[in-house]
Parts: sequence; structure tokens; C-alpha cells
Amino acid sequence: MRQVASVVVAFSFLTTLAFAFEPWTLSERGDRGYKQPKIEWLDDVTINEVENGTINYAIPAFEGDPFWDPLNAKPIVPDTKYGEMVEYGYQLMVATWRHIGPEVEDKNMRYSGNNGACTNCHLGAGTFKYGAPFVGTFGHFPQYRNREDVLGDLTARINGCMERSMNGYKLPASSKEMMAMQTYMHWLSQGVPVGASKIEGRRLFKVDRKMVINNRADVENGRAVYESMCATCHGENGEGEKRFDANGKMDGYITPPLWGTDDTYNTGAGMYRTLKAADFIRNSMPKGSSAQGPILSDKEAYDVAAFINMDEHYRPIKYNRNVDFPDTRVRVPDQDVMGYYGEGGELTYPDEGKDRMDYKVGPYKGIIKQKPSN
Repeated sequence: MRQVASVVVAFSFLTTLAFAFEPWTLSERGDRGYKQPKIEWLDDVTINEVENGTINYAIPAFEGDPFWDPLNAKPIVPDTKYGEMVEYGYQLMVATWRHIGPEVEDKNMRYSGNNGACTNCHLGAGTFKYGAPFVGTFGHFPQYRNREDVLGDLTARINGCMERSMNGYKLPASSKEMMAMQTYMHWLSQGVPVGASKIEGRRLFKVDRKMVINNRADVENGRAVYESMCATCHGENGEGEKRFDANGKMDGYITPPLWGTDDTYNTGAGMYRTLKAADFIRNSMPKGSSAQGPILSDKEAYDVAAFINMDEHYRPIKYNRNVDFPDTRVRVPDQDVMGYYGEGGELTYPDEGKDRMDYKVGPYKGIIKQKPSN
């Protein structure tokens, strides 16, 4: 009798498994909304020989405009768990302060240390050319990070932003929020080959490096540029423009602060570095510049980036920045804190005969390494 019962139970279990779902229902539930074209296997051809390695790509569709009206825009995704995570990831990007900001009701969810949003730097929620987009990002990890001198994953990269640009704390690797952010990046990257880098607009536009090698940033000209081109949106004192809800409570920023408040990026953020900020500003600021062509010249972007990040402009401090870029062979030229503190409390720099302000505002001759001719 016991053997018969076992057979019945086993048969019942197998039956349940067999009819719990049909393969097509599971496929629907896991739909990602991307219909991949056929990929042809080309014998005896490397990826570098295919169309000169150029990738032509259009971002997935949105309802509304994620650049000009991000809070009301919405990714067009399937009604699946994947789609839910994409939508939540999008909301985390454009309204970060609402979900994990320093003033959310659940104190355990206060991971961001300011009331900014990821889209402040990753324009259009990561969809804007030359505006630090997320297109292709998912397939670029694991990735070597010279700031830490490690091979890092996407989780570590996001948490780098959390601790620096957002002046906050690391998101747990297994959290819903971390998964949602990565799912959104995955959605934007569908169709882009893993590791593809030759995508127009994927990286920041670089200001003229010959200019910065030979010229120190003109901070006073940067002040004039800021007053005429930036203050209207970012405020006369870099304080940004706050948004308020129907009850008069602050609801993030319409335009983010650049200094003068705890809601700006800290000194460890990439935007605090003069050349990184200049690259970003040159092609994307004032807002919408890239769509109609750059408005600022390379020199204006260089000067105003230096002005924004001057020491007299208050912003939160990122401690222990001296451990960033531990391998001086691959450090960035505009890292203004280098080396370790000596016995007398002095900060040691690379043996280039430069002081801190040379790294901060140039000129970068003798700092920017020249590519060997061979």
C-alpha cells in the first residue's frame, strides 16, 4: 500500500509540474518588449571589421519626453515583472529623492544623502547623446575602474555614484532598488552588443585637450559665463531651483544645485573634476544644447567648470579621496588630491613639480600624458 501511495504522489507531483504552465505563458510573463533581429554568424570576420565597428542604435520608446518632462514620461514596456522593474528603475533615476532620498518616511530607505536625482548627470534618464547615457552600459561590465584600480561590476559602479554624486550610502546589492536600476539600464541597452563602444554619443564630448594643456582655466571668465548662461536655471549662488508639491513641501529640484547646499554632489564626484565637468558642460549645457549644437565654446566650458568647483563654493566633502586612483600610471589629470599624507601632515603629489591648483585648473602640460607616436 505504501508503494502504491508513493507512486500516486509521484504521479500527482509530475502532473502538477506538467500543467502548472505552458511554455508560451512563461514566455509572456518574461517578455522584455524587445524583438531581436536575426544575428548572422560571419565566418572569418572579426567584429572590428563589421561596418568599421560602428553601431547604429535607437533608444526604446517612451510615453512623453524623459528629457524635458521626466516626471510624467514613462518607458513603454510589457506588462510583466520585467516591465515593472524597468518602470521602477526609471522612477529611481528621475525622482531619486522620492524613493531613497534623505527625507523619505522610511528611515531605512534613506540611501541618498541629497535631494538630487540620477538624471541630473545622466540627462534624459540616461537617453541623451553625450549626456552620460546608459545606452550600452549594461554590457560594459565587468569593467576596469582606474579610480579604484579594480575590475568592478555594475553594482559597484552605481554605488560609486550613490556615495559621491548623491553624497549618500551604498544600496544593498540584492535590494529591489539595485535590481530596478540595472533592469532599466538593461532595457535601454537591448540590441547593443556586449562591450560595444563605438556608439555615437555614448561618451562625453571632450573639450580641446591641446587648449587645456597650454592654458590655465580663467576662473573670472568662468564667473562671467556662469552669470550670463547658467545662473538663470542654477541660481545666482548655485543653489538650483526647488520644486514644491501641492502642499508646499519640497519635492526635489527643477534644476539641481551646483554648490552652496548639502543637496549638491560632494568633492568625490566626477563632476567635481574640472575636465570631467567641462566635457559634460560643453555639449549638454545650457539644457538642450546637444539637440541644436553646442552653445558654449570649449574655453567657456573649461572656465565655467573651474569656477563652479572653486574651493570657496561650499559643497559636502568626500573623505579619503587621497586613496582614489592608487595607480598613478592611470590616474586622471584633474584629480586635485593625490597620494597619502606624510608624517608631518603634508599631502604628497606625484613627482611632476606641480601643486594642487595645477591639477585643479591647469595648465595640464606635464600632467596629461601624451600618447606615444608608435
